[in-house]
Amino acid sequence: MIKAAYLRSFHAALLAGALTLTAIPDVLGQTSPGRGSTASQTSSDATSTAVAVPTDYLTSSIVRNINGARAECAGYDPVYRIDCLRQRLADIAQRIPAGPAYAEARQIISRASSKLGRIQAGITDAKAPRQRSRANPRLKQTKIYAAVKREKLSKAMEQARQVIEEASTQLLRAAENSEKRASHYQQIAAALDSTKVLLRS
Repeated sequence: MIKAAYLRSFHAALLAGALTLTAIPDVLGQTSPGRGSTASQTSSDATSTAVAVPTDYLTSSIVRNINGARAECAGYDPVYRIDCLRQRLADIAQRIPAGPAYAEARQIISRASSKLGRIQAGITDAKAPRQRSRANPRLKQTKIYAAVKREKLSKAMEQARQVIEEASTQLLRAAENSEKRASHYQQIAAALDSTKVLLRS
């Protein structure tokens, strides 16, 4: 009887220890590994952790992810930039933690990505070679980007800029009713708005 009780206690302790060693999620495109986890896990795991209040760390991570996307997409021929920005904004939205702190930011960025996708869909150049992603230390997952038809590029870029402007404005408005979120959403809005520099043909 004593031996059985001891074994049950021992197994319970092992289980508790295992639970404390799981990965700590962040929005860096990676996870901070604990034992039994690997750095190759993506930060889509971060969405399983609800965040109630914005933090400087998470906001800074989101801003750096957007800046990383801007830097990467700037390195490609303009015909690939709409699709590059579309896919990277989708990645960024996926990595934003669930919960009330960033829920609106996540939705706004995700919608912007979808709208860019609709612009891209109607004018994809099927004859142009695809562009493989490169040089993004923040968002390392390999992507393949499609070109838009060059003769349609100027109009498409203007439409894409409007999408980004709208999303940036929505982020600023989303922060108006919350002092806790205001500065965080303003930083994210400024970073997103900075991607308009990519959308010039």
